[in-house]
Amino acid sequence: MNMRFKSILAGVAGLLCIGHAWAASCEDPKTLRFSVIPDKNLEVRIAEYRPLIHVMERVLGRRVEVIPASSYGTVIEGLLAGNIDVAELGPASYAQAKSRDAGVTAFASPIQRTGPHTDSGSQYASLLVVRRDKGFDSLARLQGASVSLVDPASTSGALVPRHAMTALTGMPLERYFGRVTFAGSHDRAIQAVQKGFVDAAFIASTRLDDALRSGLVRPDELSVRWKSVPLPNDPFVYRSQLCPSVVDKIKQAFFMENPSLQDMFRRLNTEGFVPVTDEKYQEIRRIYQCPLGNAC
Repeated sequence: MNMRFKSILAGVAGLLCIGHAWAASCEDPKTLRFSVIPDKNLEVRIAEYRPLIHVMERVLGRRVEVIPASSYGTVIEGLLAGNIDVAELGPASYAQAKSRDAGVTAFASPIQRTGPHTDSGSQYASLLVVRRDKGFDSLARLQGASVSLVDPASTSGALVPRHAMTALTGMPLERYFGRVTFAGSHDRAIQAVQKGFVDAAFIASTRLDDALRSGLVRPDELSVRWKSVPLPNDPFVYRSQLCPSVVDKIKQAFFMENPSLQDMFRRLNTEGFVPVTDEKYQEIRRIYQCPLGNAC
């Protein structure tokens, strides 16, 4: 065997070893673990996604375990610790996770149908809502009032309002409002306003549309006193340590034409899922990294 042929064989063997090492380093879990941020009642949220979970189980050929989360941070920590494989995050919680570990990959996002406060497409808005009968007819009238945020890692219920209120009023949100609390979810923030526990709340436009559609909020009950610029819809993410074959099947479950998902899309007031990349969330990541009070 001549030296040139030996060299070629050695090179091929080396490539095969590298390939086997790479394949062995990826993860192919027997059970896929799925979670969602609790931006509304968690049991309702999980029930809404049950058809998608069943489709993932069929396509992947394995059980999909739902990991309940008590907060946005719980989902972030689960992803980073390797205890959650696929999750729905908010844009801000995605920015937070990405800032701590580049191995979290955005791959899908819902396309909204038009709602009273949300345009159709892949964007929504942050809203500041009040009870219509309380006399808060402007943002200025709310100075010193009590306000509810959603979760420290919420985009429309914390991150964007904090930066926007500082820019609009020249004061940190906690100084402009008299009392600031966290409701834990958008629906609980809405209820806090309805019941008079707080004067106002920052919530997602999609969640107010949901409440109006379901009759939990009457059309004449709440008024919007501020609306943000358009924000990108929630990303679904996977851990980048998953094997490519697993990732391909996850994407297939999300993007395949499947009649069994149509009722889910109708209930969620969406058209389906579209592919996304990190680029879609660059502006949110920039805001997340910008210190409050700075013009970034």
